[in-house]
Amino acid sequence: MKYTTQVISCIFALTVLISITEKCIAANDPSLIAHFPMELSGNLITDVITGQSFVVQNNFGRPENVAGAEGNALRLDGYSTFSTTQFNVQNLSTTGLTVSIWCALETYPVISPDNLSYTATYIAGNMRDDLKTGFAFTLNNTGKYAFEIYINGVKTTCYDAYENLPKYEWANLTATVNTTTREVKLFRNAQLVAKVSFAGNSINTGNNVFMIGKSFSDDKVGIFRNNIINGLVDDIRIFSKTFADNEITEQSTQNPADLTIPKSRHERDIQRPVFHGLPATNWTNEPHGLVYYNNKYHIFFQKNANGPYMARLHWGHLSSSDLLNWTEEKIAIGPGASYDIKGTWSGCLFKDDVYTGGIPNIFYTGVDYAKASINKAVPIPSDDKLIDWIKDNSNPLIPNKPVGLSDDFRDPYIFKFNGELYMIVGTSKNGLGATTLHKYNSSTQKWSNDGTIFYQAAGSNFGTFWEMPVIVPMANNKWLFLVTPLGSLNGVETLYWVGTINSNGTFNPYSSTPKEVELGTMGKQGYGLLSPSVMQKDGKTIAIGIVPDKLPSQTNLNMGWAHLYSLPREWSLDLNNNLIQIPFSETSNMRVPTMAFNSVDTDINGTLSLAPASGKAVELEGNFTISTATRFGFNVRKNGNNAIQIYYTPSANKITVNTTNISKLSNDAGVFNGIYESVIPQTLPLGSNLKLHIFIDHSIMDIFINNMYAFSLRVFPTDTNAEALEVFSDGGATHINSVKAWRLNPRQGITDTNSPDFRNKIKIYSTGDSIVYENVPLHSRINIYNLDGQKIISINSDQNSGLIPLKKNQTYLIEIINDDLKYSTKILM
Repeated sequence: MKYTTQVISCIFALTVLISITEKCIAANDPSLIAHFPMELSGNLITDVITGQSFVVQNNFGRPENVAGAEGNALRLDGYSTFSTTQFNVQNLSTTGLTVSIWCALETYPVISPDNLSYTATYIAGNMRDDLKTGFAFTLNNTGKYAFEIYINGVKTTCYDAYENLPKYEWANLTATVNTTTREVKLFRNAQLVAKVSFAGNSINTGNNVFMIGKSFSDDKVGIFRNNIINGLVDDIRIFSKTFADNEITEQSTQNPADLTIPKSRHERDIQRPVFHGLPATNWTNEPHGLVYYNNKYHIFFQKNANGPYMARLHWGHLSSSDLLNWTEEKIAIGPGASYDIKGTWSGCLFKDDVYTGGIPNIFYTGVDYAKASINKAVPIPSDDKLIDWIKDNSNPLIPNKPVGLSDDFRDPYIFKFNGELYMIVGTSKNGLGATTLHKYNSSTQKWSNDGTIFYQAAGSNFGTFWEMPVIVPMANNKWLFLVTPLGSLNGVETLYWVGTINSNGTFNPYSSTPKEVELGTMGKQGYGLLSPSVMQKDGKTIAIGIVPDKLPSQTNLNMGWAHLYSLPREWSLDLNNNLIQIPFSETSNMRVPTMAFNSVDTDINGTLSLAPASGKAVELEGNFTISTATRFGFNVRKNGNNAIQIYYTPSANKITVNTTNISKLSNDAGVFNGIYESVIPQTLPLGSNLKLHIFIDHSIMDIFINNMYAFSLRVFPTDTNAEALEVFSDGGATHINSVKAWRLNPRQGITDTNSPDFRNKIKIYSTGDSIVYENVPLHSRINIYNLDGQKIISINSDQNSGLIPLKKNQTYLIEIINDDLKYSTKILM
């Protein structure tokens, strides 16, 4: 056994990999007529037998090589990565064939998201059903894998009848075809898993076009391909003879199957946040199951790992030590059982000393193309990190919606009251949004399903269907109840009620009229924070919700991802049962001291720069005395005369975010048209204070007002250099009690043992009239300040080294930022 090292991705991340001596099947056999080792050269892969190279199609034009079973493997993204190659098919025998491939899957292909289908796509092959020729390793959306081949014009399918193709691990597939014995055999990791007889005597070898990662068809969901493999493919070999069973020996892997998304995939994307939760790529939606367990925060969420669109939902999983720095874990659960074959939809995590043995369990909606059911999954017994899950043998817990409901039935949430366990589920009854109530019977270990209603909308203004119900205890024996209605007066937005729980487990609100979680109309029509997941820890109620991007499908295709989550909010109730929302207290740990601005007790009439604070990830906190000025607030993401304005208008008691003066991706045409505004429910007289607390993280803003109101919104500036910050007052002076601003670095003070300190590699020195930089990570931001804190140069470096002319006899502060790492130094010219 030997050890080798490889540099993986950017920022000098160093990973030690174990390499075991390869026992490859007949690597030098003269019958080897095609060999694709999947080693990329730019965007090309090569058949080493012919020397021909072929383009790998990819959404970003940058296909990804990652550590493979043998050398490097091609990372397929599930919707755009594939290659149309060729091999010398004329050298292929019509009497004997052996084909081998390495693969490791993250998920199974989508194929048909809305209908039960057993259609398969290709892992690799040249099979043409229209011509009745060729062969392929195939895979369908349930995980059934096969080797298929045409012999005398008849398709022969050899498949594993007992197991699906495993996920998150390497599988070495080998198929042999022998026209003498008239058998096709399929091996996985050198073990015979299937064999089938055929009647013919001649292989229809087909043409020389060989697909890797998809079949010849171009099946789509909208504009997204849905028949592409999601995972790793490595080392494809085609032999013009039949290997004997004893010649197919187990092959050891050089590297474990690492399905982590390469960081390089989105490294150039200025819209990706750095301290908001989201998966590494592709599509996400509602978070659920926010929990703190074994010294880690976990949040689970709706995920399509096969592309930036909604289809075939899985439960994704993020973990964090602080709710700000997130690591994506492997998928927790996905479609597969008869009751959830279409998708594992939303639900909750719940733990109870008796019911779950003190361990969080997943409760989720399973959908089977006909109906929804409520189901459970549990972590494997040895897993204290909530990584590996198995579905409960008793599923479904509730097999169908109760009688009398007029619509769907989904999103279970469990709570405990007076020692009893209850479950509420989102639904509709008589055209109004509602939640059903189910009680757990500890004697029978069953949940009731008699149609009892926990609570229902008092009118159509509050929605025709309720999604993602949540009920949590608050102070003074009050309960906070939240739903995200469809079809409410303002479309989709999250509403809440405050009340008590009746003795039978139903809800009794203090008022039948709900209130909005987002300030005023900031969340109308599905904008802003939706479907929050809520947890309670150390006396705090913490909420994180989805904040959709509302971009056109083509933009999501170009970006390669969709949606993200809000900044964590801390919730409480005031005496009038209004929701109080403030930022999660630990956000202050992200502040970079050297990139801060602070001003107190001063008047402003016009604009004031907040340098040295600047950037795409910043925090602003302004405490103002309301005056007769026309408006006051902040200019953010500013470059030249263009900026996003966030301000308060005293005469209208209104908060406005005006994005019409910047170049941006369009995501709100016809709804907000770039101007987001809402009246503050509380009247603020002249002389009173207004606090604006703003967090900006690339394409998301979380804005808090007077430690009471909050809203999140998505804005997508396209100007890479738009980073300046200002405070302003128009139409008169405004008194600033205090204005503070910080650049934010979520990894401030965190030591990452997986990434060596890149500061030791960077070299900065003076030539007398220029600064020279060397060994800087690609796509770094280089900022140069004078000793007064004024930024005088800011560039994005696409080279590892370079030269920047500067004035002599001055001292400068040089700052280099790459993702979550920062280097700074002073230098005298």
